[in-house]
Amino acid sequence: MASVIIKGKEYQLRFDMYAMEQIEEEFGSVKNVFETMHGGKQMKATRTLFRILANSWLSNEGEAETVTGDEIKHADIDLIKAVGEAVRDAIAEGTKSETTDGNEADDEVHDMFLEEIEKKNG
Repeated sequence: MASVIIKGKEYQLRFDMYAMEQIEEEFGSVKNVFETMHGGKQMKATRTLFRILANSWLSNEGEAETVTGDEIKHADIDLIKAVGEAVRDAIAEGTKSETTDGNEADDEVHDMFLEEIEKKNG
């Protein structure tokens, strides 16, 4: 499971349907996340994704969604890198298995995330 430690506290990150809905609410569409990141607002997007993915984990565990993004507001470069890696790992984990229900919209989102992750890592 993707996680990052901030000031001694571990935050688990989860990318699932709930997170995708939150991303759509925040960015307008899942595709807009990458456009935002490539458009010069990478830190804002990373902070927002951290908040969404951490709260998705908490929600899945039946806990209150308490992550605000302020946890990384004054992060140094090493923490920013660690959070970015954890976000990418959570998305990779959430999209690693091929969809099998024949839902083309799901397949398109899955493929888009995998392509962006491969670009970043490649």
